[in-house]
Amino acid sequence: MAADTGGTGAPDGPFRKEHTPSAAGPSEEAAHGYATPEATAYEYGAPEEPAPEDAPPPQPAAPAPAWIRELDMALTVYPQILLTGNVRDVFLLPEDDEDGVVAAEPDRPIMPYSLEEVVESLCRARGYGALARQSMVDDRVIAWKLTEGPFTMPDALRRMAEEDARNERERAERERAQRDGGPAAARRADEDEDEDDEDDDIEAGISRIREIMIGTVRHTGPAIGLIIPYTARLGSPRGPVAGEAARLLATAEELGHTARPVRGDGTGVTPYNTVFWVVEKQEDLPLEFAIGSRALRVITVPEPPQDQRRAAGRYVVDLLARRRRAEAGEQASEAERAQAAEALARSSYGMGVGEILAVGRMAADRGLPLSRLDEAARLYRVGVLDNPWATRAVRENILDGEAYLNGQVIGQPHAVRRTIEIFMRSAAGLTGAQSSSSPSRPRGTLFLSGPTGVGKTELAKGVAKMILGEDARPIRFDMSEFAEEHARDRLIGAPPGFVGHSAGGELTNAVRAHPMSVLLFDEIDKAHPRLFDLFLQILEDGRLTDGQGATVHFTECVLIFTSNLGVSAEVIRPRKRRSARADTPGSTDGGEGGPGGDGESAGEQEAAGGSRRSRLSRHDKPEDVREALRGAFDSFFNDHIGRPELRNRFGDSFVPMDFIQPESVPPILDKALESVTGRVREVHGAELTVADDPWEVLRVEANRRLDHGGRGVVTAVESALVNPLSRELFHQPARPGEHIEIEAVDGQDEAYTLKVRRWM
Repeated sequence: MAADTGGTGAPDGPFRKEHTPSAAGPSEEAAHGYATPEATAYEYGAPEEPAPEDAPPPQPAAPAPAWIRELDMALTVYPQILLTGNVRDVFLLPEDDEDGVVAAEPDRPIMPYSLEEVVESLCRARGYGALARQSMVDDRVIAWKLTEGPFTMPDALRRMAEEDARNERERAERERAQRDGGPAAARRADEDEDEDDEDDDIEAGISRIREIMIGTVRHTGPAIGLIIPYTARLGSPRGPVAGEAARLLATAEELGHTARPVRGDGTGVTPYNTVFWVVEKQEDLPLEFAIGSRALRVITVPEPPQDQRRAAGRYVVDLLARRRRAEAGEQASEAERAQAAEALARSSYGMGVGEILAVGRMAADRGLPLSRLDEAARLYRVGVLDNPWATRAVRENILDGEAYLNGQVIGQPHAVRRTIEIFMRSAAGLTGAQSSSSPSRPRGTLFLSGPTGVGKTELAKGVAKMILGEDARPIRFDMSEFAEEHARDRLIGAPPGFVGHSAGGELTNAVRAHPMSVLLFDEIDKAHPRLFDLFLQILEDGRLTDGQGATVHFTECVLIFTSNLGVSAEVIRPRKRRSARADTPGSTDGGEGGPGGDGESAGEQEAAGGSRRSRLSRHDKPEDVREALRGAFDSFFNDHIGRPELRNRFGDSFVPMDFIQPESVPPILDKALESVTGRVREVHGAELTVADDPWEVLRVEANRRLDHGGRGVVTAVESALVNPLSRELFHQPARPGEHIEIEAVDGQDEAYTLKVRRWM
């Protein structure tokens, strides 16, 4: 537990900086990975780089973030401070002086600070003599001075520093003996080391932290601060803490109530000897932690809002522009820099400042120009090396997508056209452009609603092939399996402490493994209402937190929801149009049916003012069907599950699908027959053909089952062709190269027979 009783700066951290003008150290460019071989010391906004001619006038410095000002205030009135939230991030602040980072001045250059460095700057400005920090890496408490004058460390720190120095000498002697003394000395060194390990276990380490805390809080001055950066490691939030950890927390609570400000020189308000607890999530604290104590101030460090992300974006842009100028002599105008910074701020929604700096390093590494920083943000977020939406292949597929999807999904020209419009918007990078919400929304969202068998799932499969390639398939979730409330855990993973926690969730694991994918949520209305809350965050922010606390990004995903909501809805039809229908669903040509043609009875019809009310059927006008489906969609989210905000998230992504009409039967039938002949060729090596007469019989049978949509056509082929053909081939197997022609289909329902001609 080494205590550095001299020095003026904090221990080396991820963003090391010196606090004296004469200090020599790496430039900011070198510290963040932007440096070129010719680069020299550089400060953000330094006059060595002349401002562009069209640069805006200097703006007054923005005040420090509210949480920093609150922390500065709390130093004089609270002996303990809990910092929680975005505590592992980096913070861009004016370079500190004698007033610390909380005092903003227009001419001070911007520097990146860690949380520890923010605490150090504020403590130095308040007259603290030293800071100490528990180091998980070195398994000791490290201390450093903040004052230029003489300062006496607390006795506990001095004593442990001497003990650690002695341990270091003994360890060095053992290593030297092991090198020089042979096997016997090595065995003795190992035995000594085993004895030392018993003293350096976790309990002993926590006991030493407690002793240092007592010495720190009772120190007479100047003030000293103790930072415990991983407070959650002291115990579990789900069970009682025992041993030295419980003793430490009890001691901390008592010290909080008995602590007094340090003695001062009478010139100002003196601070406490402060204990800084740091934890990312307050709910991860041990149960014994005195979260409700009046001696403890809880300060939440928020995620950076847009203005801070914009400042971080400008910081990155200026560093990149300087790099490009040094390497290639390129000079970026002020307008180009401002535009690039704004684009980076938008594309980094949900990121911390440290992540934005990492995006800049990634852009520098890949040689991306300022105009493509959003690609670097996407790469950092989801790990997709190239933007597939910007490739020529995808754009060409979408350009020809209407013809392609109409070939995949027959009889749905309106739904296909709406789908292509949505994906043109995605390829153009304009998803969500009309709102100020997150630009990290999924690439595309579709809510397909319509009767059974009209091609909702087939359209999802066609979209996956169009975007990802012919061998692609959507990742399908049958939402009828998620009707129970606890099924939510299957999607995102069980919370800590529950069975299956380590396995993760089916949805989050799938997206983590395939960042660019088509996700199909089939029959979404069958899911439990609580599951819909997950989609609020996905559709708005393009991200989701799994059961292990990790964030999964859906930015490059396409989400497709299917439902048959509204198919049983009642619609008003003119009496005249209904009475004009004469045939029945039993007619062989599949024409307009009578009252029973769409499965309704006379009791389901209701006369009112020259009109009657009945359920939707394929005989209704497409406009009436779409209106009824949209009404059912709105009613489901507004009234049934009470999620109108989720309905609004879908926006214009609601796509109604029409009933299959008789004119669509021939191409669907041909597609089904092509599948049958292909299977016969693959399995038996034989060629199957269907003559015109049996084809017509199949068409009539398909029309008779058209109330079941395209699935009725497939069922007709199965009943009238596949089943009797299977009997034929079972009794007389096909030979490779044999020709099989279906000359006639006879029978009805399940009693079909075939007339077959076979030859080699």
